Amino acid sequence: MRRSLASITAGVVTGVVILGSAWATVGLMPVEDQTPSIKVDPELARQVEAAQAAENGAQLPGGLFKVGAAKASIAPKPLSEGGPWMRDGVDGECAGPAQVYLPAGQDPRCLRTFDSTGTGTFATGVDSAYGMGAWIRATTISNGKDTVVFAVGDLIGYFAGYPESICADCGIAAITADLEQELGIPAKNMVLSSTHVHSSVDTVMATPSWYFEMVRDAFKDAIRGAYASAQLATIEVGTTPAKAFNVDRRIVTRAIPEYEVAWWRAVAVEPEDPSKPAIAHMVNFSVHPTITASNTELHSGLVGHLAQRLEGEWGGTTLFTPAGLGDQTVNRGFGRDGMGYGLADAVMASQQATGHTLGSNDIVAEQRIVQVPVDNTTMIAGAYGGIFSRDRTIPGMFAGGPATSVNQRGGANFPSCVGASPISLYTPVGGIRIGTPGALKQRAADGSWAVPPGDQGDALVIMSDPGEAFASIAATTKDYLSRARAVMLIGLANDTIGYIIPSEQFDNRSSNPSGLAQPSANFANYEESLSSGRCTGDQIQNTLLEIGAALGVMGDGEGR
Repeated sequence: MRRSLASITAGVVTGVVILGSAWATVGLMPVEDQTPSIKVDPELARQVEAAQAAENGAQLPGGLFKVGAAKASIAPKPLSEGGPWMRDGVDGECAGPAQVYLPAGQDPRCLRTFDSTGTGTFATGVDSAYGMGAWIRATTISNGKDTVVFAVGDLIGYFAGYPESICADCGIAAITADLEQELGIPAKNMVLSSTHVHSSVDTVMATPSWYFEMVRDAFKDAIRGAYASAQLATIEVGTTPAKAFNVDRRIVTRAIPEYEVAWWRAVAVEPEDPSKPAIAHMVNFSVHPTITASNTELHSGLVGHLAQRLEGEWGGTTLFTPAGLGDQTVNRGFGRDGMGYGLADAVMASQQATGHTLGSNDIVAEQRIVQVPVDNTTMIAGAYGGIFSRDRTIPGMFAGGPATSVNQRGGANFPSCVGASPISLYTPVGGIRIGTPGALKQRAADGSWAVPPGDQGDALVIMSDPGEAFASIAATTKDYLSRARAVMLIGLANDTIGYIIPSEQFDNRSSNPSGLAQPSANFANYEESLSSGRCTGDQIQNTLLEIGAALGVMGDGEGR
């Protein structure tokens, strides 16, 4: 079998067709790419798949992956259609103002969108325009030996764990632990996140237990479906600017926008429809996906329109993941469809102009569990007052006691921020590298530094943080992890801990209820009121860079 496998693999290498030099995206400037794109002969690919399966988990030849995708609905049916949900104005029992739902409070068949929670009204229906609704979308990527999972839901956010009074096994930590046992994929290789659309059901504080169970089951079903449907594929990656689509809303501290769209798509080796060969694609952009405010209907914001366009042109399943969205406001003038279609068109143009097919299929995953001091009194009061339903009862897993964090930046003589508090939280930060890092810069004879000619890296790096990181964190992460061809930062991943703000942008006047009470333009910024503390941003940023270094994609500069 080994001799046969070697000969087949050699045949695949021989059968690679060089299509010519592609263009790489490095920053925002096109640089000639010396790595050829590849196309694998389908018959040889089938033989390789069969041979590798017999090798009991051996790695596929370079450039080949097994990729699957699936989605599951999280839009509930109303009572009038045989479902568990009573709609305002249709079933009549949830109409009118009401208190926030608690287990002993309102009828547990009533739902709110995140937007409608603050107004005391209930969700009125599902916006079915374009067949969008609300979804969990998932994909699995394997090289035959290692597998990673990405799943994203049309949710405002989703906690690592929920209290037993709501649903003890509905949190992301429980979901990934169950799937690790079932599928054999390490939990650290799974990234479960939220689109952060405000027109989703409120999974932060005001939702009945049955809906959490529905989301839990949908995450599992979508991931199982993706895993079971995996087929041979190649992966293309790229980046493109999209400056017109977002703006930084911070007025008092004048933060910066981050407007690079990063994308990847998996292309089937043997597509059923050659005109639509994609299996899955992910788009990563620093923006809130909500265009309209005060939503009482459930829908997926710009995500549905983005998916409609890409899936219609490429086929497959689209995953949208927000990057450094914390201080980024969407350009609402484009509308939901204009934003979604516009971003999709930018991605497709980038694929045509600078798309790069990975020639390596190495997969490496890293994760750190970070103990974050919580010194924001507003957040503490909210947690104990039932506003935030994240579990805080399991010491060492979700919650902790006194904690201190000392955050150093590179070779600085003094810490950028020192945080301490009597209570803390535990939360995951992660990173996944698909492909091979580029070379480090080399010092030339004249003392200058230069990247070796033609070596811009052959890696897609997908980092993840557990909240609404500010755009400068995304920009810094992408800049420092320069030995990767494309870098994504998925926010609200595997947990939700609020805004993640760099210490130099943290407005101390706002880390109390006044931040919520005052308009940002007139007094202070509200994000601090919904952050765990002033040092959280630096702590998460440092952890992201440490993981990037461990993945082998840290460039020269800080951390080296």
